[in-house]
Amino acid sequence: MHKLNNIRRFLAIAAVLASLLVIATIVFRMQKRDAPKPSVAKLPVQVDVSLQRVHYTETWEGMKRWDLSADRAEYNKQTDLTSLTGVRLLLSGDAAGGDFQLTADRADYQNGKRDVTLFGNVHGKSSKGIEFYTSRVTYVAARSQIETKERVRFTEAGMELEGVGMVFNTQTRRVKLIKDVTAVYSPQGAR
Repeated sequence: MHKLNNIRRFLAIAAVLASLLVIATIVFRMQKRDAPKPSVAKLPVQVDVSLQRVHYTETWEGMKRWDLSADRAEYNKQTDLTSLTGVRLLLSGDAAGGDFQLTADRADYQNGKRDVTLFGNVHGKSSKGIEFYTSRVTYVAARSQIETKERVRFTEAGMELEGVGMVFNTQTRRVKLIKDVTAVYSPQGAR
């Protein structure tokens, strides 16, 4: 009987030691593990919200005025400015003028005014064949105008204009080049 009690004590002590060894191993490995990496990168100090693949539609009296899409958007509450990258701005037009699309590497959207300043490889193109290229433009929402002080190349139906500074009304499709204007006209089909 005494032998049986010793075996039971030995087995109980062995079980307790094995349990302690397992607990110690688990605690040791948990402490040795690296701190978990944050799943979301920290935002720069001046950015309050950052979004990927954004799409914003501006409407007025139930009619769509424009669509703004970007690969990335960063909003700064203090300046009320949204910085965009990989930008596409589609300005809605009537049946006669058609839609007008602007693309650029980057843009700043002024939330209060609803103006958009596009910069870096700016390309404008209408569904009716009007195109222009420049380095920077501002879409002034209150006047439905695209404005720039930069050099611009403008093409439409065999006509190519170049100059410095431009005002382009997106509703009437009237364009005004400000200075240093040159024009080349090539009738359709002529060489």
